[in-house]
Amino acid sequence: MIVTVYIDESGTHESGYTILGGWVGRLGQWATFAPKWKSLLKKNGLTYFHSNKMRQSKGEFKGWKIVQKRVFMNRAASLALNNLEFGFTVALNDEDYRRLYLSGGDARGKRLDSRYGLCFRHCLSFVPHHAIQAFKDHSDLDIQFVMEAGHKNYGDAERIFAATRNSTVESEQYIVRTLASLVSADKKDFAGLQVADVNAYGTFQHYTRSLLELTELEPGSSMSEAKKIQRVPIFHFPMHDEVICTYRKFIDDEQKEKEARKLARSARS
Repeated sequence: MIVTVYIDESGTHESGYTILGGWVGRLGQWATFAPKWKSLLKKNGLTYFHSNKMRQSKGEFKGWKIVQKRVFMNRAASLALNNLEFGFTVALNDEDYRRLYLSGGDARGKRLDSRYGLCFRHCLSFVPHHAIQAFKDHSDLDIQFVMEAGHKNYGDAERIFAATRNSTVESEQYIVRTLASLVSADKKDFAGLQVADVNAYGTFQHYTRSLLELTELEPGSSMSEAKKIQRVPIFHFPMHDEVICTYRKFIDDEQKEKEARKLARSARS
């Protein structure tokens, strides 16, 4: 079964938070969703959705009042909830990133993740797991990740995806087997990227100004537990101090392993 995950970002431009939002669905679900999304856009005089343009009331959003924006966001979210499998958001406080990750020790010789990259790494830690639970009747999942083209740190996501896919850790193989591909695409051409933008922007607004209602689930919560709360759940995973420190320790340990392997090769030669 082919499962597609569309991911978009919000708030990565020195705004205090870095947020990735996304939606997950089978090919059939996305095929059903796309024409409905196109219809919603047409009814609102839009050719495509971009949260930055809406926030600034630019382009096709010129003249939109706050109420009109809220109504559109609610309808967009409702359309996703009625047609897709599950959504998710990841939130990273930029100050925590600098304090705990960048300043978490000696960075010499280490490839540290950008904020965008670290959020994507966190996505990879839970999205495949929840997809496996959501589509439990299918053991042959091929998960395709699609992110917006043009982001300056997209290469970071590519590096992290490749490293995860090449992992030889035995406990990670049930996840590794599901990772089919990561590609970038123009948001104008994909309804999935646009509705992912809705998710990311809604969460960004929750953190910075409005009171978007979010249900936070414990990291160990199962898909079945989540679906008892909401038929199509939206998982929210804020990156707390412990999570950020864990990822920094992972980078440090990875560097130590590289140095140990280098010494071992030198000794053999």
